[in-house]
Amino acid sequence: RIFALQKNNQQKVADSTARDRIKKLDRLHDAVLNYRTEIQQALYNDFRKHPSEVDIAEIYKITSDIKHTRSHLAKWMRPRKVGTPMAQMGSSSYIHYEPKGQVLIISPWNFPVSLTFGPMISAIAAGNCIFLKPSEYTPHASAMMKKIITELFDESEVALMEGDVEVSTELLKLPFNHIFFTG
Repeated sequence: RIFALQKNNQQKVADSTARDRIKKLDRLHDAVLNYRTEIQQALYNDFRKHPSEVDIAEIYKITSDIKHTRSHLAKWMRPRKVGTPMAQMGSSSYIHYEPKGQVLIISPWNFPVSLTFGPMISAIAAGNCIFLKPSEYTPHASAMMKKIITELFDESEVALMEGDVEVSTELLKLPFNHIFFTG
């Protein structure tokens, strides 16, 4: 159902402007900072990760990725002029960047937030619909990320599916345009 929703919405997301995408990234940035304490607690509950490590390896990583992406996104989206072959003399050639469409991001347990949200930042910047599948070994972090994603995005644009390897196996049967896996 969610895959079909995203499929029907992918052109609208692809047509979004740099300003639209930056607004989404800004909302994610603010949410990560607003939920910092809850993210720290979730990672402590999952595998006793110290709050200072969460700040450095998870929170700071995400917020710095967002800041970097935000500052470069408009330039990245512009068509890039390239040399034109002699056979087409008199015309101009450009590289025009296009979204992939629907992206599946499967992330591991060891840095669950940054290795889920990090690739998602790039996928948002590129104008894709996104399906997230975090590790089943970090249920508290997964629930916290689901809470954030549900608050920020309509599932026709970004959705998070919790579950075990069987869920991943079923997701991999769907015809995603791009799959990002860290494991």
